[in-house]
Amino acid sequence: MQTPTPITRPAVDPRWVLRPEPRDGAAVRLLCVPYAGGGTTVFHGWASGLPDWIDVWLLRLPGREVRLREEPRTDLLRLAREAADALAPALDGPFAVFGHSLGALVGFEVARELRRRHGLEVSHLTVSARGTPEIPQAERMSHLLSDEEFLDALDRRFRAVPPQIRRDPEMRALYLPVLRGDIAMLETYRYRAERPLRCAVTAVSGSDDQEAREEDMRGWRHHGAGGFSQHTYRGGHFFLQEYRAALLGQLAQDLARTVVP
Repeated sequence: MQTPTPITRPAVDPRWVLRPEPRDGAAVRLLCVPYAGGGTTVFHGWASGLPDWIDVWLLRLPGREVRLREEPRTDLLRLAREAADALAPALDGPFAVFGHSLGALVGFEVARELRRRHGLEVSHLTVSARGTPEIPQAERMSHLLSDEEFLDALDRRFRAVPPQIRRDPEMRALYLPVLRGDIAMLETYRYRAERPLRCAVTAVSGSDDQEAREEDMRGWRHHGAGGFSQHTYRGGHFFLQEYRAALLGQLAQDLARTVVP
């Protein structure tokens, strides 16, 4: 009997994607996009916390981790185009996107660029802790402030600036350009209207997060033609750490409904 020829899947560019637990036979890829200043460590443990039919892809952004020597991006739409072009050759099956805060907008625009530039439709979009893209940002110019004023502004908005950045000059030199570039992307982003994505959209947020109030999250229902659901967890902007197990369970349920035959 002749041995069947193994199916060879196209490899994803490791400069752009970390696969913590590669699952080549998985039913769906889940692309995870971090919040401002974050990297792949934001999603530590996600692969092991999800079923083995989900292949977790963590988006690696310029200016951090293995891409430390690259200039951080300051234009969200440019970043989305670059990411979409890097991802498209390896997306030969269903894929979903999860993004938190800035990552929600990046993930949304990556999905739109994949459709626009490569004819690829995302199967499910989960947006976390970021209101619908039509809402103008409350802050427009904080990325242009001095270092101390910039950090103070972020502390007021997100309450999540590590104290070490203020105390340690080396850490500040390493971390601040990335954070400033990410906030520049957020504050200069302008939504451009086009037809909704074909997929279902899930919006999740923290009950005490003034950056992403429930009513602001509700507007995401207009961006997916496949249905809309919304979930609120107790907590602030970074609820995803405390409620990781519940969030991953919800993600798996959503993907099972929209992706798995």
